[in-house]
Amino acid sequence: MKYLAVDLGNVICKVDFTNFKRQLSQKFNVSMDDAEYFLNRTQRFHDSGLTCIADELRDMFNIKSSVLLAELIEEWNLTIQPNATMVAMLKNMISSKDREPVKVALLSNIGPEHAGIMSLVLTREVFDNSTRFFSCEVGARKPSYVYYKTFLEMHPEFRGCVYVDDRIENVEVGTKMGLAGVHFVLDQFCSDKDLADGVEKIKKLVY
Repeated sequence: MKYLAVDLGNVICKVDFTNFKRQLSQKFNVSMDDAEYFLNRTQRFHDSGLTCIADELRDMFNIKSSVLLAELIEEWNLTIQPNATMVAMLKNMISSKDREPVKVALLSNIGPEHAGIMSLVLTREVFDNSTRFFSCEVGARKPSYVYYKTFLEMHPEFRGCVYVDDRIENVEVGTKMGLAGVHFVLDQFCSDKDLADGVEKIKKLVY
């Protein structure tokens, strides 16, 4: 069997916090810089599973309204959107009848809210047939050595496999820890054809 480890954000899914930050700015009369500060302060603990966005919003903005909080969580969940081409790539590799099937591992810095909707984002077929290694469940986040060391200790069959990530520091540490890192960013592709070519390059590396 072939193996592939892949990041989710800006590889399989487009991640864009702009609208979420705009909502914070409008509803609480804060600057976009303040909204950015909130995200930067929160995400390290959020991705490690130590907190959730709802609690952080309550604490930071003193939210009393459950309706307002629900609206903000809905906006938060919309910050991650699947790329159809990339999801189709995973589906094809997992369930290929023409080639040797690929075992996929999803290596992602992700909080509990996004982790909870990932089966809908990726489709059940991809989600259920992948090895999920989410930072909020592991208690460590990329690019820490602990994250990759734990992954390979728990799933040694992935050692040496192609590992695709949008952040170069993750690629570098993943490679040091025993994966074959590949830098890949959705935004770098200007057309559907360019993205299709990028997908083919990943497939060639895996096979």
